Amino acid sequence: MPGKQWISVDVGGTEIKYAVFAENGNIVCHDKRKTPSGAANIRIPEAVVTIVQEMTDRYGLMQGVGISTAGVVDTRSGEIIFAGGTIPEYKGTNLKRAVEERFGLVTKVANDVNAAAVGEWWRGAAEGVDDFFCMTLGTGIGGALFCGGRLVAGAHFRAGEIGHSLYDKNSGTTYEQRASMSALLKQAANKLPDFDGSGFTLFEEARAGNKPYLAVIDRWTEEIARGIADIIVMADPALIVIGGGVSEQGDYLLNKLKLQVSGFLPPGFSQSELAVAKLGNKAALYGAIYPYFKEEMER
Repeated sequence: MPGKQWISVDVGGTEIKYAVFAENGNIVCHDKRKTPSGAANIRIPEAVVTIVQEMTDRYGLMQGVGISTAGVVDTRSGEIIFAGGTIPEYKGTNLKRAVEERFGLVTKVANDVNAAAVGEWWRGAAEGVDDFFCMTLGTGIGGALFCGGRLVAGAHFRAGEIGHSLYDKNSGTTYEQRASMSALLKQAANKLPDFDGSGFTLFEEARAGNKPYLAVIDRWTEEIARGIADIIVMADPALIVIGGGVSEQGDYLLNKLKLQVSGFLPPGFSQSELAVAKLGNKAALYGAIYPYFKEEMER
């Protein structure tokens, strides 16, 4: 008989990742599938229910389900109370109700970046750091603030939502519309006639010294740095953890950002440490399931 097990699901604009966790906190299995397009309020709950069904069929009894998702989440009800353009028709979706009504399993739902921050604090780059900010760069940009060892939710569950900040009225764009990975790929497609659409290729060419590619990367990281500087001024975190697929660029990305962030801060202003997410794209899966392990430890 297996010990206690939990299912973790991470709903993103492009992919749904999922995993089964054992009672020691280790992942038993991990997989992903494409996020369904259109009618998100119907098709995403259906996809999550299908994943939970498949995992219970394969691995047996589960103790609960943890879900991280894009969008602003009312963690009490499990409802998506705000969703930007990354997942159209998502506002009002209730993943907690969909899973609990179908399986009778206790289900906890959290914003994906909040979950990633919890995961990195539990077992990742922010382990042992009680004051930090977590930023994820992907289809959009998300943020989460940890203060005094606690996640700051805010009065309307929107604390840390940096992607919606730095609105520019001239271009009509938010921070994430200029500095996300989606924005980078659009900028590259506009500036580079031979660009194949791959982020991997873009960074490989920049690392190799291809000047047009390097110029696109430098302009993009400068935009990211602008937002990081605002985080430093407003929140004064000891550490800023950068997650999402771009975290795979490691020191190459961090070195560029460190140089550019200083240019947006007053001379002599204290600068937070920067680190890439240690758990990579699994950070939100760990964070979504952490409340169950916290409950187990407190018993």
